[in-house]
Amino acid sequence: MEVASPAARLAESQVAILDGSPRRREILAHELAAIDRAAEVIVLGQCPMVREVGLHLLARKRQRPNLKIVLIVDPSNEAYGGTPAQYLTELERAGVIVARTRLNRMRDSSPLYTALWRLGIAWWSDPYDEAPGEINLRSTLRRLTFKADDRQLVVADDGSGGWYSIVAGAAAGEVGVELHDGLARDIAVSELAIAAWSTQDDRLPPAPEAKGRGLGSIDARFLTEGAIRTALLDAVAAAAAGDEISFAARAMSDRPLIDAALRAAERGARIQILLDPETAPNRAVAGELSGARGPIEVRWFAPEQSAGQSAEHKHTALAIIRHRGELWVNLGAADFTRPSLDDFNLEAAVELRLPARSAAARAVLEIFSRQWSGASADARLADDSKSAYWRYRLLQAAGLAGF
Repeated sequence: MEVASPAARLAESQVAILDGSPRRREILAHELAAIDRAAEVIVLGQCPMVREVGLHLLARKRQRPNLKIVLIVDPSNEAYGGTPAQYLTELERAGVIVARTRLNRMRDSSPLYTALWRLGIAWWSDPYDEAPGEINLRSTLRRLTFKADDRQLVVADDGSGGWYSIVAGAAAGEVGVELHDGLARDIAVSELAIAAWSTQDDRLPPAPEAKGRGLGSIDARFLTEGAIRTALLDAVAAAAAGDEISFAARAMSDRPLIDAALRAAERGARIQILLDPETAPNRAVAGELSGARGPIEVRWFAPEQSAGQSAEHKHTALAIIRHRGELWVNLGAADFTRPSLDDFNLEAAVELRLPARSAAARAVLEIFSRQWSGASADARLADDSKSAYWRYRLLQAAGLAGF
């Protein structure tokens, strides 16, 4: 389902960076406002869906019974961060179209394991037949297929003929982007295609018509799956001496991206990388990057930055390249890993090219600066041993780990 939308030209007033930190909670506030304003269509791709969002969906559906609401959810067990089954049941009873992503149709990142799982377990392993929140053998074995729908977004009409969308990182991510009109339509088209791919429900609304390129100083594209990797590699390959590259992600282990970063550092680009110390194989990757030729600095999300967040849903994946008077930004929920960037999982991101002086550019730099200044620079967290490096490489090549 890889998508790379045509670049839309947006005015600065049509793009806003949202601060989703616990202190600000702008992402959630804007999502609720979008739901409360919609008159015709709301499409959500979220897992887990927080209770507050569900309540606003129910309230809006009661106010406008003809409103089409489509919720696309990953069928993961609640114990692993999935949406509680009772939430989905309440929404379905109210007339919301719930499309459970058909993960079994997706490519296998670990073909050997998944083949055995399909033959011996898949036919009697349905997450919606299990006790909510219960971890058992079936749910554990299913989770080891490393299949997921990680998209985190809301798209809706704005109540006055236009379209509006929010694309964020993980459900507890710290950064989101709010977009209006042209690109929001492209996002709606992509999400409705996922819904149609996952359910045969004839109540699904038609996709909105495409709109022209638009006018403004910001170029924006909607990217999914492998198109995210292509955009990242192209942008990093263009970086040279004097440019600054910043990455912040739950995990970074995709070999093409790591190799591109190493080459950019050799060309003189300054690189900052912010990772989660508890996520494999970040420590081995940090050991490799820290020993590279060129200016690469690795820091770690501090424990307080992860407080109250599940292991599956911590940080927005964010990439920033500062080049003279321009900023390039890639923002979404896709980790910088092989399952996320090699067309195995369902992922989404927004690419922005914007003037460094714009309000959106200043906002995203401020959020990354806050994350970076609050991070740990403990060099002992990096593991530069050969055993750690080759263990991660072998597991990745065999598809036997979620990275």
